[in-house]
Amino acid sequence: LAKKGQIESSLQYFRAAVRADPTNYEYMNNLGVTEMRTQSFRKASYRFFNSLKLSSGEYAKAWKNLEELQEFVSEDDYITYYHDWLGLRDDNLPVVGVLPDIEVSYGIRHKTKTLPIIDYETFFDPSNETARSYATGYKPYMLINGMDHWDLDVLGNRDVMIEHFKDSRVDYYPHNMREEDVRPYFNDLASAIGNFDNPTGLFDRIDASERTAYIQWNMKDNEWKKMKELGMDLPPMFRSDDVWIDKCFAPIHRIDDFLVKTHWRMVLIGQEGAGMFNHKDTLHSASFQAQLSGRKRWHLCSDAYDEQMYKAGQVNTFSPNYSKFPKALDMDCYDVTVETGQMLYYPQNYWHQTRNLDPFTMSVSGTLVTDSNKNEISHEFRKECNPGKTGSRIFSYEERLCEGLQQCMDHWQIKSWEEDVTADFETIMKNKKLEL
Repeated sequence: LAKKGQIESSLQYFRAAVRADPTNYEYMNNLGVTEMRTQSFRKASYRFFNSLKLSSGEYAKAWKNLEELQEFVSEDDYITYYHDWLGLRDDNLPVVGVLPDIEVSYGIRHKTKTLPIIDYETFFDPSNETARSYATGYKPYMLINGMDHWDLDVLGNRDVMIEHFKDSRVDYYPHNMREEDVRPYFNDLASAIGNFDNPTGLFDRIDASERTAYIQWNMKDNEWKKMKELGMDLPPMFRSDDVWIDKCFAPIHRIDDFLVKTHWRMVLIGQEGAGMFNHKDTLHSASFQAQLSGRKRWHLCSDAYDEQMYKAGQVNTFSPNYSKFPKALDMDCYDVTVETGQMLYYPQNYWHQTRNLDPFTMSVSGTLVTDSNKNEISHEFRKECNPGKTGSRIFSYEERLCEGLQQCMDHWQIKSWEEDVTADFETIMKNKKLEL
């Protein structure tokens, strides 16, 4: 097809070949040539760099094609492509000879620190005020030993998920979520996970050549309850929404509308290299994530560094282009890898970017209303519940749903989240004393 000049028609087959064998440097190079002919110069450069990486710098055709590509792009663009490629994966390293006379930085040069690690057991020690200050939601932290009683052989197993949830609707991103403007395909869970290995029928429409697919599964109420039946037992501070969700939305039959439209509770499934671009949550909410399978790398930064982050999706915080975004050098953030069986929590307005580090990773995530963010979340919901608003950032106006939200907002002002959490802690402590 390509030799006949049918470049667009040939593209899907070159993509499929790379997906079938991502270690073949010749396939990678051929895809790059095809993309260069369609003037997709950034993507083409990535393929040539990958081809050289796979061939240990020995594949002559990839070098020749890089020389040709430089005739079509400026030197600044070429340097940017190379820098951005270095930041796509943790194992992308400089290729000797690509830019012999120019030093291109990669990786993190701004200040980073490790996330505070809190042992779940210390939350229930009344004398440990430091741990209690984390539990009440004002600081980010990693929680260990909070999932020791979960059956991760069940909850972290893709086949078990398919068995119980095969028809559940998910947002499927076969082309990853590294960039802000990508859009999902709506699919059932079984088909989406099946497409991880064999994305049949997609190559003619999108670039699914990389094995970096991502699933965002907005869970309905019955699905969340089924996860609990399978052994998900969240700590008190991560299940504080159970009562008010039922109270506000069950009588008007709007629980699923609320959960799905706000992305309140999610399961996130992805391949190695998949992840979410750098952003802040629209609702100004706090959030937790429990790692069910595999490892996930996080970069977390408070809103004190809004200026250094520029706009959502612009800065790859795992390898910022400091030449293009010089203010990023002034950041002081958290860089952490969450292992299977660990949990992570961040308060409202934290910038966060993620990257999966294993071939199959899965985590469960939830949104939280705390004493420190309830006013901001209420403000966002009031904007969405304005009948005269234009556009839809979170959901379209719906009278009954907004009636339930108003009841929730009233509840948040009356009932202290910290009091609820503390009460749960005290109950657990009493039970533990009785056990002893």
